[in-house]
Amino acid sequence: MKPAVLENLPWRVAGLVLLGVLVVLYQSDQGDLLNRLVIPVAIALSAWLLVQKVLAVALGAGLLAAIHSDPQGDWIAALAYPLLALACGAVVLYVLVQRFRRRIAETHEARWRHRRDDGDGTRGGDDT
Repeated sequence: MKPAVLENLPWRVAGLVLLGVLVVLYQSDQGDLLNRLVIPVAIALSAWLLVQKVLAVALGAGLLAAIHSDPQGDWIAALAYPLLALACGAVVLYVLVQRFRRRIAETHEARWRHRRDDGDGTRGGDDT
């Protein structure tokens, strides 16, 4: 059995290499589509390859997209960033709802068993 750190190691290394290449290619002073939208989205995807936690990447990318949104800006700031923030918010909401539903399903039988045990008149083990 592999340690958890070595799980999916080739994908994690690929994410690290891709992240390094994208950071080198990124030029914040350029206002073109490549540097304002494509490379940041690719950086988010490479970060997902590296950490493999969709909730963390969606939360971070959504917050950054929301912060950089500008209704009076160009089409990237006025349209693309808000749509990206909404998409990331939908992913975060979906993941959290699925975790909640899974937790409820996992504890369902134990909760009903506890209710049946309390229904025999003893109310939680009270013998009086």
